[in-house]
Amino acid sequence: MKYDDMIAMQKAERRRPAHMEDKLQIACVQWFSYQYPDYIPFLHHSPNGGWRTKAEAGKFKAMGTRAGFPDLLLWHPNRFYPFMGIELKTPSGRQSAEQKEMQKRFEGIGASYVIVRTLEDFIDVVTSYMEAI
Repeated sequence: MKYDDMIAMQKAERRRPAHMEDKLQIACVQWFSYQYPDYIPFLHHSPNGGWRTKAEAGKFKAMGTRAGFPDLLLWHPNRFYPFMGIELKTPSGRQSAEQKEMQKRFEGIGASYVIVRTLEDFIDVVTSYMEAI
């Protein structure tokens, strides 16, 4: 998949915000995988979102799922940060109270925390982060 295809995939669905974030995340992960193949193991998604039954939600919480956790984690230090949390949002999306609290916690321990709204944003943020390795 080429860069233009990833941009088109991100722009393809404009009516459903949840699907927009999913498509953005897929495009970001694909770009990262092509750009930084040696670092693929360090980019991680913890499946916190989505609809769950009460039983499933309880099980996930007991297993360590935390409200507000960022969509992606880049578990590799650079010269400035031990790791980076990446929260994906639609252009009009807003952080929840739990996400704002998680951002404070990440920044409080010296980690980078960014909000990304487009593939271009992701490319800029990750490229800058990776250049400091």
